[in-house]
Amino acid sequence: MQKLLWLGVTLLLAGSCTSEDSKTENKTIAEGTDSLEAVQEEPQRQDTKSTIDTIAFEIAFEQFFTALQTSDTATINQFIDPEHGLWIIEQPGALPKMTRVKDISTFKREYQDRSFLTIREEVKTCDLKAETWPTFDCADMDYDKKTSGYSKDGCFVASPGKFQKSGYWDYASLSESEIQTIKATLPFLRKSVLHTATSFEFHFGYIDNHWRLLFTKLIYPCSA
Repeated sequence: MQKLLWLGVTLLLAGSCTSEDSKTENKTIAEGTDSLEAVQEEPQRQDTKSTIDTIAFEIAFEQFFTALQTSDTATINQFIDPEHGLWIIEQPGALPKMTRVKDISTFKREYQDRSFLTIREEVKTCDLKAETWPTFDCADMDYDKKTSGYSKDGCFVASPGKFQKSGYWDYASLSESEIQTIKATLPFLRKSVLHTATSFEFHFGYIDNHWRLLFTKLIYPCSA
């Protein structure tokens, strides 16, 4: 009788340990599944944020583009950050020229001393496509045949990495203080727009919940 009693106790303890082990294993599997789902969902969250940012930018760019086409200087000035200003890049000769502007109505282009607003005569349409900028080759550019030299034509919006590494400011005869100001502005850039028909570029940053036009490159390619 005593042996049977000990046998019962032993079986009960064994069953209890198996049950606890099973619970622990199930908990581990559940935690692992939750962790995997979190990892899988993270890119989706990032993609969603990127999409929202792109949509919000497209709305802001449309406002800027409409202001350009209607010569609305007040609205264009709202896209100029009061602290960082707008740097306009031109190339009147062999080297680039960079001008810092805080009121667009005061700026005159090197080309025939014309206002900034005259670029609307060249940038007549700009339907944004969110994709990598096309490649460019001077040999493929022909003004008479109206070929831009780009592998694809249109208006393309992409990340600003290429411009941030371009280094125009190092060759624009700027003071060291001006170069440092530019370098402090570059990290704010979020979106870069290329208009292939002119090769003009518009580089936007996001500062204090506002899209700002921080750099514009008005250079005709292969002209130097």
